[in-house]
Amino acid sequence: MVYLGKEKRALDFQKFWSDLQSLGFPIVVEGKRDTLALRKLGIDADIIELNDGTSVLSTVERLFQKFGSSSEFIILTDWDKTGNKLAKQLILYGESCDLIPNDKLRLTLSKFAAKEISCVEELPTFVHGLGHKDLFL
Repeated sequence: MVYLGKEKRALDFQKFWSDLQSLGFPIVVEGKRDTLALRKLGIDADIIELNDGTSVLSTVERLFQKFGSSSEFIILTDWDKTGNKLAKQLILYGESCDLIPNDKLRLTLSKFAAKEISCVEELPTFVHGLGHKDLFL
């Protein structure tokens, strides 16, 4: 019975992951390790790193210049104190630049994985722990 629960959890996560892959919006992460983790799990969307030596506002302005007004972007910062603060800044600056920040997937992911991991860079380990790595590639 535990196996069925784990199987269902893996399938639920796979659906979430498929949704993330299919959206095709740029994804904002905190740093290089987050980018590597997402690439390892098959994400090929544009990934923008916050820890590139510029401010959060500069990152949002770069999104605006590259993708234009009314463009949506996915916030995938960690779900710790710093990640939450960065997400709030991205939402505030994004909306002020007429962009559409999407924090829903980050919140869903944090609820789904918060007991096992606390950051994006640990996602490959989390997926491996689900026992269905092949579903995500």
